[in-house]
Amino acid sequence: MKKTIYPNHTRIFSLLLWFLSITFSITAQNKDNSKVQIFHIQNYFTEAYLLKGNSEKLILIDTGVPVAGYQDSLISAVKKLGFKPENITLAIITHGHGDHAGNARFLQQNFKTKIAGSKADLNKFTSGKTELSKSEDVSIWGTRLRQYSDLDYPAFTPDIIVENANIDLKKYGFDGKIIPIKGGHTPGDLLILIGDNLFVGDAFVGTFKAQGGGLAPDGHHVREHFYHENRQLADQNLKLIEKIALDNKVKTIYPTHNGPVSTSELTKYIKEEPLLRLLSQQNKSLNTEDFRIVSSDENTAVLTYIEAIKLEGKEAKNVFITETYSKEKGSWKMVKKEVN
Repeated sequence: MKKTIYPNHTRIFSLLLWFLSITFSITAQNKDNSKVQIFHIQNYFTEAYLLKGNSEKLILIDTGVPVAGYQDSLISAVKKLGFKPENITLAIITHGHGDHAGNARFLQQNFKTKIAGSKADLNKFTSGKTELSKSEDVSIWGTRLRQYSDLDYPAFTPDIIVENANIDLKKYGFDGKIIPIKGGHTPGDLLILIGDNLFVGDAFVGTFKAQGGGLAPDGHHVREHFYHENRQLADQNLKLIEKIALDNKVKTIYPTHNGPVSTSELTKYIKEEPLLRLLSQQNKSLNTEDFRIVSSDENTAVLTYIEAIKLEGKEAKNVFITETYSKEKGSWKMVKKEVN
């Protein structure tokens, strides 16, 4: 599959590719032809989901970054799967950032694809601006990647503007709906519920692991996104997403980055998030990232994170730390630390 990175994007993609360590891939999430088929398309540092129901109609969730190399790979991926790009009858943009809305105009102009997006992010869509200046850095990765992530993209106007009501997807060949929420990541966050699958955009992301000298998705955990325009609302939305998932017997939740995850993994994260933040604040350092609780009960917690260590005369390298905490007289204290 041809990959083209244009000169003015080289620095952006080199860092983000290192971070995600993603090569182009298409993963079939559901091979049962009697149900919706979900194909996870990954290339550059961005991701999209292509869905097929019981007709020839296709839905695309998110459209990737606004560069010709990604456009080529996206269309090639659709064809490689045996589908026609012109059968993408609807592309749903989960929010107005450039790595999600970047190719909406391209699809509109070249394949007459209908685009759905939230009215709350309409200013982003019609200006082609990610507006990352409105977002708060939630983690170190937010600070590190901010200058590379504020992507402009070709401006467009959605064909379907989602306001306060759900949008039924039956006319597009799917038993499902678009669910608008009061966005925390951006004002216009959208969820898409199809069968027992729930797509959540950047309401949260999946976690990652060390691979090939960098980091790659591990697909088994939930963590906060690196940026939010309203972090408090983003936290509240996790519980809303959990409720929607439980009420609709959702088996799999698909964040756009580093997914999928299970509903039980989201529940676990919501339960442990207060303790996670408490322990990470106790051990706060500019050289640590990806705090994650492996296991916990009322009196014991096992925490892992990545720490950058620089030895004299050598380049800094990432090491993985495991810490065990015990609760004594109402306070958590570290009782063991291991370096891997």
